[in-house]
Amino acid sequence: MYTWLPIHSPGDFRRLSDLLTSAYAPAEVASFLEERVAPRCAAVLIEFGYVDKDHRSTYYNFYSKKGLRYDPFCVRLHFFDGEVEFREETLELIARRGGLASHYMGFMVLRPTWIATIGRTVVSTSLVNGFEGKIIGASHKVHLLGNRLEVWGFPWMYQHRDIAVCAHVACWAILRHYSERYANYAEYLTHDVTRMAYAFDPGGLVPSQGLTLFHAERVFAAARTYPVIVGQRDNAPAFYRQLLAYVESGFPVFAALPEQRHAIAVIGRGPIRDQSRPGDALPLYFSADFTDELVVIDDNLPPYQRISHGAHSIPYGIDAIRAFIVPLPDKVHYPAEAVDEFALDLVDKGYFGIRAPAGETPIIRYFLTTAAALTHFIAANRSQFAQPLVSAALRLTLTQFLWVIEVSTEEQWKQHHVSFRAVLDATASLTDTNPLFLIHNERRVVVINRSGAGTPLELDYSPLPAPLARMPGNLESRPLAHHTIGESDG
Repeated sequence: MYTWLPIHSPGDFRRLSDLLTSAYAPAEVASFLEERVAPRCAAVLIEFGYVDKDHRSTYYNFYSKKGLRYDPFCVRLHFFDGEVEFREETLELIARRGGLASHYMGFMVLRPTWIATIGRTVVSTSLVNGFEGKIIGASHKVHLLGNRLEVWGFPWMYQHRDIAVCAHVACWAILRHYSERYANYAEYLTHDVTRMAYAFDPGGLVPSQGLTLFHAERVFAAARTYPVIVGQRDNAPAFYRQLLAYVESGFPVFAALPEQRHAIAVIGRGPIRDQSRPGDALPLYFSADFTDELVVIDDNLPPYQRISHGAHSIPYGIDAIRAFIVPLPDKVHYPAEAVDEFALDLVDKGYFGIRAPAGETPIIRYFLTTAAALTHFIAANRSQFAQPLVSAALRLTLTQFLWVIEVSTEEQWKQHHVSFRAVLDATASLTDTNPLFLIHNERRVVVINRSGAGTPLELDYSPLPAPLARMPGNLESRPLAHHTIGESDG
């Protein structure tokens, strides 16, 4: 059964109390939507009797064994803008202009658990009132009344408060994103995540009192990722810029907040300040110095919550994060901490005469990308590169994942340009004294063939006719768009 609920004002969400039973806590759901949904949302299609895999995984293994009766079926809410109408007699969704998919803003599953009923949810950032920033995301497919729709976003839900708590949800959200974004990662349901945290199979679900950082590491390892744990030691700025580098690279991060006894997933960042120098004058800056906010998934708060370094309106800020886990592919061995140190050395000493311009304040940015993305960027921007550089880069045998270090002057940073770029082998070990594949500026490129013997190839060329462009990051914020590396930065 389907019911169309027009939304003319936020108060219209309160009608959910007339349409849903108390097992779905409709008043609490309505209050949540009333405060958070952007005015662009003009209607909700309510889908009754929805079979949700995550709820069924916990229902069969936990809720069906309890004295209180729980329903195995869920309700799913679908959000549309004002260009869609619903014809109840024929069960048709009609878009007044354009395709139906361009007016779809995502879905929210309501599970009949009486408390904390908001289950698997994926919504566009455009549905969240006042959102600014960029997030990691994937395209989630939805089949609705014969229509194949997609919503681009990151998974989120409330914690169950009995079998699954904050750390479970953060692990689940990251793994669900991986399974939707990459074909080589399996799908893990709530029930699976609860069992994967332990070295032995408990034989069923039991009420959970929480997970430690090492339980979460076990979950990611069991999911066939390669989790790297990073703890904050004495250098808080380096810790933050390493965390941001992984997020900029498109890898969501499991973050531990020990003082709050809480865990979240970091999935994006707020706007980058391109025009203003942060704080006092320093010998150099990192791109992280221009980014004051992170975007997180928190099972106690609405999706795409922004947290900051300074004053904040929620119970914690960025400084509460004391450790994080980043689940990496098996082909990334060189950690962000080593890249951070190498970048500082590169700016200070240079390499084969390629270094930061003298007398300028350098701004360093580093991130992970793929060989395919790098070569596509070079080929698509041939006019900004000398032909010897293009030929050398496209002929080079590269590993699948690469670290890229870019250095800009302050003026170049404002224009999204760089003075030089270095490409590092992400499979290099910490004992490798030279992880470089290539380094170049507007006059010279040095290429190292790491797959064979030989001395570095040095090529000089005339000054480039156009400034070197900053390479795009791996974040996206537009709804209904596929996750690509082609999103402009800033």
